[in-house]
Amino acid sequence: MRGSLAIHEGVVYVGAEERTAHVRAYDLDGAPLEAGFKFRGAKDGAAAVDGLAVDNDHRIWVADGVGGRVLGFSLVGTPLVEVPGQQSGSHDGAGVLGRPVGVQSLGEDDEQVLIVASGGQRRHGLHVLPCVAERRALSLRPLGEQDGKFHDLRGLALGVDNGDVLVCEAGRARLQVFRNWDYHRAIEVQPGRAVFEPNALAVCEDGRLVIAQGGERSGLLLCGPDGRLLRVLAQGGEGEGRVQDPGDVVLEAGQDDRHTRILVIDRDGLRMQVFNLAGDCWGTFPGRGAWLADPPGGS
Repeated sequence: MRGSLAIHEGVVYVGAEERTAHVRAYDLDGAPLEAGFKFRGAKDGAAAVDGLAVDNDHRIWVADGVGGRVLGFSLVGTPLVEVPGQQSGSHDGAGVLGRPVGVQSLGEDDEQVLIVASGGQRRHGLHVLPCVAERRALSLRPLGEQDGKFHDLRGLALGVDNGDVLVCEAGRARLQVFRNWDYHRAIEVQPGRAVFEPNALAVCEDGRLVIAQGGERSGLLLCGPDGRLLRVLAQGGEGEGRVQDPGDVVLEAGQDDRHTRILVIDRDGLRMQVFNLAGDCWGTFPGRGAWLADPPGGS
């Protein structure tokens, strides 16, 4: 369990799981909001929130890697859509999601698509799924190669106003960037560590990248658009102001670096901390594992 985050119109959405998967909503000061729900897998089995996104119609999209599916919910947890991961008996085919680990929503109405990342070693590990049934799904090419493979994809992020899709490829210690659904470039960060293991990233308005580095060399890194390390925002560790195998990161842009909020979930989805781009830690938000309690109304 890593925990997942999304931020939309000043609301922070937190996804995590114990035996049941939970999604909760908070304002930027950590106060719980009424939106939220919990769900289980098929036949009351396990479920997970491995990726989380909120679209402009306030639908919540969940990548459930345990259940092997992408789910759409209303703000109060009404199930709207289910896209199964394994279809037609194929384990790695175009349009087959396998084990979804990340999701983002782009566009509106008939132009809306979901970008879905899948874990493991897969040729078809990054899909663009139209929300209109008549349009076909696209499978993006790893490094632009027809026969290439993605290796352990994790977090997804969207560029700011340029249509870029950025994905963490932990198994190859890099990010891949796609523009207009074509491969654009790879970013290999050199953080002065033995291993670069990107779990998640967020994109600043000026193109800088905030990267959550996992594994034994955990950290929170601020990098330029080219991957050049600019600042270590948080070292690895258990104490406040440090991060331990962070699972996801989101940011809310402010007037400058000191007023831009970065939210990071770590410690198996049980802790969320707030930083800024200057490297200051503003403390824990809103309380250890609070999102695993039942939402208001117990839905």
